Amino acid sequence: MSRFIAVGDIHGCSRTLARLLEILELRPNDTFLSTGDLSSKGEDSRGVHQQLHELEQSGVRVILLLGNHELMLLAMQRMIGADLDLSTFPESLFEGADVSFLVRDNETWATLKSYELQHAEDPQYWAFRHDDPQQHFERLSQIALGSQWHLPQTHIDLLTRCKTHHVERNCLFIHSGIRRKHNHSTNVHAAVEAQLQEDAKAVCWTRDFLGQKPSFPELVVHGHTPLCYLHSYGVDTTPWRDPDLVFKSVVHNGALNLDSGVFLEAGHLTAVEIPEDGSPEKIEFIRVPRLDPVCKDRLWHFHYR
Repeated sequence: MSRFIAVGDIHGCSRTLARLLEILELRPNDTFLSTGDLSSKGEDSRGVHQQLHELEQSGVRVILLLGNHELMLLAMQRMIGADLDLSTFPESLFEGADVSFLVRDNETWATLKSYELQHAEDPQYWAFRHDDPQQHFERLSQIALGSQWHLPQTHIDLLTRCKTHHVERNCLFIHSGIRRKHNHSTNVHAAVEAQLQEDAKAVCWTRDFLGQKPSFPELVVHGHTPLCYLHSYGVDTTPWRDPDLVFKSVVHNGALNLDSGVFLEAGHLTAVEIPEDGSPEKIEFIRVPRLDPVCKDRLWHFHYR
């Protein structure tokens, strides 16, 4: 019987991912699903992309969901003329993603730095806290066109195979979720399709649904919101509190948040093994404490100028 593993946001933490893969010992035909946000924030996005490329080459079924950081990275690659085909995605997914890429707070610079790309830390390329991002983009986009920010083609191809969502084992796997009004649908496919038609990028960015139980029976397995940030979006964070981890992933109210903030000082990487029938009671959790150094932004002071 093949295994099905889902893992939360990895955010450039390649050492922690490597340890998780050692623990899992996946075999050909097993499934490894990422809820998105493979890159940025951590120090080694390139290493994460390479590990997943090699995992796929080994015969493991790799399913990658589009996170907002994949959106920004792909939009930037398209902007500079990289060889990629995004025609299978709704165009509305990428609205504003190229602008967001050049916002320093999104820490996409860490991805460029991991690839040793020029200008990754040049202040002129980044909109800081008090800049207008759209004006900054209009000013910088032509300069960025001449930047050598191309990712290796194997990594671009890996990212263009990402999916907006995936339904299997009685679960809806999605990066951030869908808005509350679509959560009321009793059919999961209709709910996601309605969201994609209305505003596709919401499946990678929204936090509107947090804490609300969906009307469809499938368990929503998502990332995007680090558990320790839930206090900003959930009225009651008690279900996620734990005396040892402070916050941990649990099945609650029809959803499972796998983003355990691996890039943070007290973060960890969370994966789950999901049984064939998708029964929440049978889900097994695997938690790996962060092994990667916390990525330091040497230009942090520009945020406070």
